Amino acid sequence: SLTAAERMAIAGPFDRVTFARDMVIVFEGAPPHWLYVVTDGFIKLLKHSAEGREVILHVATSGDLIGGVSAFGRRPHPFTAKAMVRSQALRIGGPEFARIMKEHPAVASHTVTLLIDELTEAHETAKSLATEKVERRIARQLTKLAVRLGRATSDGLEIAVPLARQEVADMAGTTVESAIRVLSRWRRSGLVKTVVGRLVVLDMAAVGALADDPELEP
Repeated sequence: SLTAAERMAIAGPFDRVTFARDMVIVFEGAPPHWLYVVTDGFIKLLKHSAEGREVILHVATSGDLIGGVSAFGRRPHPFTAKAMVRSQALRIGGPEFARIMKEHPAVASHTVTLLIDELTEAHETAKSLATEKVERRIARQLTKLAVRLGRATSDGLEIAVPLARQEVADMAGTTVESAIRVLSRWRRSGLVKTVVGRLVVLDMAAVGALADDPELEP
């Protein structure tokens, strides 16, 4: 909603940063200093379970914000952010971004909307981990990713972010062995396949039905 002149006026405090694959961008519990606007790549927002296992709550991609707490107070970061592939972002100090939001209400409104969406998804994921069976949790996560990041192919929807089996397990809050069993069963049933390290959902209707089935066995 900003004009070209307004965009140029606020561009000064931003700088472009690049993150190597597996690089940690912010740590959960650390004091906030920077806000990041993702411009390329995929960055997972995660928490650690009591057993030390990573649990992925959200996958951020182009246009998403990381570190919003830096602009809305001095609370510690609620998540760890870690690059899944080589990624890029625009970085700005929290106080500078707070000033921009004050001067440009449209930026503040859009920022709040993005953060609410992110927190809502994290809350839904946490609820799913606590109450749902493993196969349903995997189906839910893959359905959400396919809708957000799916590319239409001749076979189905290819999820743009490369997902290792461990990351599928981390999204569902389960062990990699359980994730392998579920994905293997789905491959045999013709629901998904893997092409060059990326999952392709061959039957969205079937996977969506699994995501909505509360009676699935673990």
